Amino acid sequence: MAILIKDCTAITMGDPFVRRGVSIAIADGKITKISENPQDLAGQRFETIIDGKDKLALPGFVNAHTHLAMVLLRGYSDDRNLQAWLEQDIWPAERKLTEEDVYWAALMGIAEMIRSGTTAFSDMYFFMDAVAQAVKESGMRALLSYGIIAPQPGEKAQRELSITEKFLKDWHNTADGRIRVAVGPHAPYTCCDAVWQDATALAMQYNTLIHTHLQETRTEVNDSFKQYQKSPTERLASLGVFQAKTVVAHGVHLSDWDVKILAERGVGLAHCPTSNLKLGSGIAPVKRYKELGVCVGIGTDGAASNNNLDMLEELRLAALLAKRDDPTALPAAEALQMATRLGAQILGLEGVGYLAEGAQADIILVETQGAHWQPGYNPVSDLVYAAQASDVTTVIIAGQIVMKDREILTFDEERTKEKVRVLSKKYFH
Repeated sequence: MAILIKDCTAITMGDPFVRRGVSIAIADGKITKISENPQDLAGQRFETIIDGKDKLALPGFVNAHTHLAMVLLRGYSDDRNLQAWLEQDIWPAERKLTEEDVYWAALMGIAEMIRSGTTAFSDMYFFMDAVAQAVKESGMRALLSYGIIAPQPGEKAQRELSITEKFLKDWHNTADGRIRVAVGPHAPYTCCDAVWQDATALAMQYNTLIHTHLQETRTEVNDSFKQYQKSPTERLASLGVFQAKTVVAHGVHLSDWDVKILAERGVGLAHCPTSNLKLGSGIAPVKRYKELGVCVGIGTDGAASNNNLDMLEELRLAALLAKRDDPTALPAAEALQMATRLGAQILGLEGVGYLAEGAQADIILVETQGAHWQPGYNPVSDLVYAAQASDVTTVIIAGQIVMKDREILTFDEERTKEKVRVLSKKYFH
């Protein structure tokens, strides 16, 4: 589909960072032209022309870590620490999950992300065929991983790895390249050494990423030193895990030595500030991580611990937390890049997270006429510190319009809401 976004202000994530009065041409899933000169597009035919007046165009947000289907458990268990939350509430509830539950919950989470401007995400969960099907139908872009939990070697561990390999064979690089599959050992404390080594070999065999949780709590770090005499990061490094491209979620409690290991091996980090705060896990010192050379993106985590999937809210919180003792620590433009270009970079998404000719046409339009946008001195500042999810009007992914004038076009959002409400009844407690 040939699309023209006419006369908008573009936040490119490049140089120049902001371009005013531009038109953006899209064809075959890519951006073909960005120009301030209407004559550059004269004579071209477009199937759809979108008026960009009073709107910002920017790359869609990249949610670098979530558990999409956990929208089904939104509000199920709150105000508890991570271990109690997981072991006493969430894991028992997840034993009730079915493939149907996960499909509809994933679609519900996708609707929430589209409405708040997310165009790509990294997900780890169970029944991942159902998640992949939801992604395929919705038009989303995703890096998906089955969450491997295998604390001991043996039959269960081999079954978990077999599920992962089948998922790779069935879904990696499908849906015209919108779906990619990563290998997802859940965490150092839920997977034994042998599983980590086999998972790494699998990731390298399929030339894909490892997606895991790392050093989210002090307890995790202390337990690792007791059992292995190493931090979780040191343990994974000693097992050769970081030979594969790796993205780790949280990293709240990393020593400078841990951070140096991650930086030297090119490991990306998904910063999830809301979830970390809500579970009492702490605040990741993102400024220090960036100074030591780690590439940091932003993720929402799942809606059971956030409790939403709004990347605008997440990037704003990331910026504000970083400023708690230094107002210059994370400027608005840098926070915005973490939520777009840098998130795409750590997930290995090529051509995603910025606006340029030849880049993927993953673009959102944001309305700037609300009272909270006035008087409008600086569009980047206004976007990061004042914008609301409801300001997102249009979402384009891989050149396909998936939401226009706040209406999702690729699936039935109202039916999805009703299905989730019905399916949730078995979880009430």
